[in-house]
Amino acid sequence: METAKASWAVLQHDRELAVLPILGALASLAVVVVIGIPIWLSSNGIDDGGSAGSDPMLWIGGIIILLAITIITVFFNAAVVSGARERFSGGDPTISSAIKGAFSRLHVIVPWAILALTVGMVLRAIQSSDNVVTRIVGSILDMAWGVLTFLVVPILVVEQTGPFQSLRRSGQLLRHTWGENLIAQVGFGIIGLVAALPGILIFALGASASGLGAVLGAVVGFGWIALVTVVISTLTAIFQMALYLYATTGQVPAGFEGSGINDVFHERSQGPLTRGFGSGGFGGGGRF
Repeated sequence: METAKASWAVLQHDRELAVLPILGALASLAVVVVIGIPIWLSSNGIDDGGSAGSDPMLWIGGIIILLAITIITVFFNAAVVSGARERFSGGDPTISSAIKGAFSRLHVIVPWAILALTVGMVLRAIQSSDNVVTRIVGSILDMAWGVLTFLVVPILVVEQTGPFQSLRRSGQLLRHTWGENLIAQVGFGIIGLVAALPGILIFALGASASGLGAVLGAVVGFGWIALVTVVISTLTAIFQMALYLYATTGQVPAGFEGSGINDVFHERSQGPLTRGFGSGGFGGGGRF
């Protein structure tokens, strides 16, 4: 997959971008530990042997944790996208500059995270239905949501619009980039699955063993799968920024000249979908 190779080449120049999803995972874990454990320990289900599932504090705490994790996930995804934007505009991104770029967009990241979490919870509720047809519909809607929102984070970073405006903008760009969108999501998914197979195999072998073998299998297998997840997440964010820039400026980002992104795009578009960016194509001027 040429787009994956192009994204990998960018990552080789800026390997620190792969650190950002790890920081996001650690921050999410910290939220669970700091907020989740105290709420669980203080719940009625622990204190008096009652049903923990009926404790409203657990429900409230769970929603707070989910919201915090969603904000963290979007934030660090935006940080990777910001770093990729800096690279494509001729800069040399660092962890600090990428985080700074995302932090300056916090005012649009938080509202989008709230909307994304709300829609996600509704879709999960539909998919957990006892009705088979309803579950199928829910799965289709979930896939459609993923395609529709593929370019939302680059839009948040560059255009800094609200959640609904960003969603509409992503839908507008989708009409001209649906091919690359679908190919990228399927392609990165397949690459991630294939790359994760060794870790899955090691994990399975460890589970069938005992003692030290089981511990080593679990640690090595989980570590490999986590590493693959981090890399695929970073590559996807880099490609999202590249696709957004090409769709809005008509310029192929550096490193993607041979990826074929422009050949597919021009078959469906008469020109870039600019939105008041000026000659450079960036809403806020140059690089960060």
